[in-house]
Amino acid sequence: MPEPRRNWLRRLLDRPDARPRVRRAVGSLLGTVVVSIGAIGVLMIWHLSRRARLIRDNLRPPKPVRLPEIGPAAPTDPSES
Repeated sequence: MPEPRRNWLRRLLDRPDARPRVRRAVGSLLGTVVVSIGAIGVLMIWHLSRRARLIRDNLRPPKPVRLPEIGPAAPTDPSES
């Protein structure tokens, strides 16, 4: 059975002068991905905080609420249940 044909990346990596260029290209691509994810994260945080501030500004002030006085708790007898 004949050996399968090598793909273009394997043929490129077999050349000793191409390895540093491929390593630099992959490194710069990974750096670009990390910077892009960071920028998207910063924009999401900015958007959510801005949206929360706008929602909070449009709310009415809270109504005054009077809570009833709470007295001491009466002891419960387990035999009454």
